[in-house]
Amino acid sequence: MTEKACSTCHLITTGNICPRCKTPTLSDDFSGLVIIFDQEDSAIARAMNIKEKGRYALKVR
Repeated sequence: MTEKACSTCHLITTGNICPRCKTPTLSDDFSGLVIIFDQEDSAIARAMNIKEKGRYALKVR
């Protein structure tokens, strides 16, 4: 199963549509991985504007 990253919210998923923002624009060309456990106390989550827990790509092409 190939993982893809959403080009809008950077969430990493295995589906064909992003479960978070419901967009079909997914890319298998991404780099970096950030796992957010506590988005309220995370400086990285604030910098990336992440509001929910999950696995996110740092860069999506």
